[in-house]
Amino acid sequence: MLMKYRYLLAATVGVAVAAVAIASARPSPYRFHYDHVMGTSIDMTIVARSRRAADAAAATVLDRIDRDAKILSGYDPASEFSRWFRTSKTAVPVSAELYDVLGLFDTWRARSEVNRQAFLVMSHTWGRLGDLPREGGSAAERATARSVGASQPGGHSKRRLRAIAIATVAAMAASVAIYFFLPILQIRLLADHTTGVAELQDVLLEDGTIVHLDAGSAISVKYGPTHRDVALLAGQAFFEVTPGPNRPFSVIAGEVSVTVTGTAFTVRKTDAAVAVEVQNGTVDVAVDGGNRGRETLRRGQRAVIDRASHGISRGEVEPDEVASWRSRRLVVHDAPLDDVVEQLGRYYGGLVVVRDRTLGRQLVTGVFDLGRPAEALKAVAESQSGKLTEITPYVLLISTR
Repeated sequence: MLMKYRYLLAATVGVAVAAVAIASARPSPYRFHYDHVMGTSIDMTIVARSRRAADAAAATVLDRIDRDAKILSGYDPASEFSRWFRTSKTAVPVSAELYDVLGLFDTWRARSEVNRQAFLVMSHTWGRLGDLPREGGSAAERATARSVGASQPGGHSKRRLRAIAIATVAAMAASVAIYFFLPILQIRLLADHTTGVAELQDVLLEDGTIVHLDAGSAISVKYGPTHRDVALLAGQAFFEVTPGPNRPFSVIAGEVSVTVTGTAFTVRKTDAAVAVEVQNGTVDVAVDGGNRGRETLRRGQRAVIDRASHGISRGEVEPDEVASWRSRRLVVHDAPLDDVVEQLGRYYGGLVVVRDRTLGRQLVTGVFDLGRPAEALKAVAESQSGKLTEITPYVLLISTR
C-alpha cells in the first residue's frame, strides 16, 4: 500500500511539473530585422511561445514575400511584372495575381484626371531613375536576419550601399507623392463634386442653383430646411443662385463666408487668399462670422481677403469678365504673378514652381489662353522679365533672367 502511494505521489508531482512548464511557455515577442528585401529593409515582430516557432513564422513570411516578389517586383528584371512591362502593345498571358493588380491600377487611374496626372508625374520620375542598381535573388537569399540589438557585420559592402541608395530614393519619391497628393486625396474624400486638370463641370443642385466648377476645384454641398451651404474646398466656382428669400445660400471658403438670396458671383480660394467677384445682385462677405470684417458687394465689385492678416481689399471688375475661365480665357488686372500662376497651373498637367518670391509679387495684366497653359505661363514670366524653364515634361520653373 505504501508503494502505491509513492507511485501516486510521483505521478502527481510529474503532472504538476509539466503544468508549470506549459504555463511558463507564454507567448513572447521576437523581433527581427531583414536587409535587402525587395530593395529595402523590414522590421518584424512575431509573438510566439518559443524562438523556434518565431523563426518558423519569419521564414513563412519571407517565403510569401519571395513568392509575391517573383510576380510583382519592379526591382527584379526577371519578375513577371518586369517581363510584362517590357512588352508593348502585345497581349501576353499573366498570372491571376498580376492580372488582378493591373486591373485595380487601371480602375484607380481611370477614376479621375488627378490620378492620371499623378501617375504620369511619378512614372516619369521613376523613368529617370531607371539606371539605379537593382537587387536580385530570393528574399531569403538577400536577407540576413538578426535580433534587434545584435551587432551588425563590420563594414558596408557595395551591395548594401546600393540597397540603401534604392531605399533612399524610394523614400524620397514616396515623400514627394505624399506632400503633393495627400492634400488632394483629403479633399476628394470630403468633396461631393470635383474637377481635374483642365476640366470644367456644371453642377445642378436640387433647388435649381447651378455651380460652374473651374479646373482643379472641389465643393461639398449641405442643404437643410432653412439654409443652403456649399463649401469651396479648392479652386474656384461661379454660382448662379436660384432665389430663396427664406433660405439663404452661403459659400464657405475657409474662414470666409459669402451669403446671398439670389445672384451670380464667383469665389476663388487659394492658400493665401479668398477672392469674391459679383456679376449680378448683391452678396454679403463675412470673415470669421463677421468678427474680423464684413463687406457688401454689388454688381461689378470684388473683394480679396488675405487669409493670414484677414485684411479685405476692395476693387472693381467688369461684370462680363467675371469667371472668364468658363470660356477658356483668363483675364487679370494687376494680379500678383503667384496668383496668375496658380490659376494657370490648374490647366497644366504638372508642377509649376516660382523660384523668386519678389518675382511672385509682381503685378500682371493680360488675357491668357487656358487651352495653352504652357505658352501662357511663358508669357506671364516674360512679361515680368522672367523666364520659364522646363525641368521635366511635368515640372516647370519660373525664375528671373
